[in-house]
Amino acid sequence: MTTTGTAAARALHRDDIAIWTDGTWAHLGDVWNGGYSFMSDDYEIVHLEEAVRLKEHGIDVDA
Repeated sequence: MTTTGTAAARALHRDDIAIWTDGTWAHLGDVWNGGYSFMSDDYEIVHLEEAVRLKEHGIDVDA
């Protein structure tokens, strides 16, 4: 199951981040293109603008 939490009101963008429970992450566009079809569809989506949330997951997209 894909979850977006309360941020679901904002449209998803291909640069948003999908995060799986094992810590794997990818840009949502790559997931949509089938690049992560081997992974479960149970991931959290964090909007790219949510820098604090991304850093909580250990993700620095600016690097």
